Amino acid sequence: MVSRFKAYNESLKVPDQFTQEHIDLKLKHTYHVISNIMLLARNTGLSEPDIQLAKIIALFHDIGRFQQFITHRTFNDTLSVNHAEFGVKILHESGFLNGLMDDELRALITQAILNHNIPGVNPNPDERVLLFSRLIRDADKLDILELMTIKNVIYSILDQEDPDSYEVPYQLYECFKHAQVVPANYAVTINDYRLLRLSWIYDMNFPATFSLIIKRNYATKILAKIPPSEKMGEIAVIVNQYIGQNAGARAISPS
Repeated sequence: MVSRFKAYNESLKVPDQFTQEHIDLKLKHTYHVISNIMLLARNTGLSEPDIQLAKIIALFHDIGRFQQFITHRTFNDTLSVNHAEFGVKILHESGFLNGLMDDELRALITQAILNHNIPGVNPNPDERVLLFSRLIRDADKLDILELMTIKNVIYSILDQEDPDSYEVPYQLYECFKHAQVVPANYAVTINDYRLLRLSWIYDMNFPATFSLIIKRNYATKILAKIPPSEKMGEIAVIVNQYIGQNAGARAISPS
């Protein structure tokens, strides 16, 4: 699987350094998500075959991102293509999964990929689809939080200076007050997007996910990037309490 993935990426026609930097960003992201999903799967008690299945889902979950950026020079799905649907199309057309598994497993993998970037996953009568969809969503979000502690990225890498002050928009503030994920159309500035991504805690599914957020100090690091205010102080308390309550008593096991 990994060799097929690498061969696909090596076949891409990357036009310039700007695009290559974004391809590299998503390659690193993919391997980080693999690490995250295997850690979550182990700490959730999955069998070894299911851990390997989760790894395959993570390997291919963003395969649509590479050609998306080459063609459109953005990771903004609303201005280009739905990268999950595009990725599944690439998987089918390229035959990545052919001859390696039965139809049922291929269907599970593609459905989990299709579910990884939608606003929310509705309960699915197929419990395994729901399980693997939740695993990839959590693993993906964990690495995006990691990225937010290192780089300023919205739909491409940003080089501008951060503002010295920030007024939390009322709509974003209300989302945290009511434990709701911030809708994407509420976010405009880099600090809006930092809060949007922090609000993903309300769409995370496993105690192990919250334990990793605490262990890696994501919330504290991201909150520290946002200029302080009374509303930001309230949001910080809300975020840290929610994460602590959902992490549970069991510490994350080492990978």
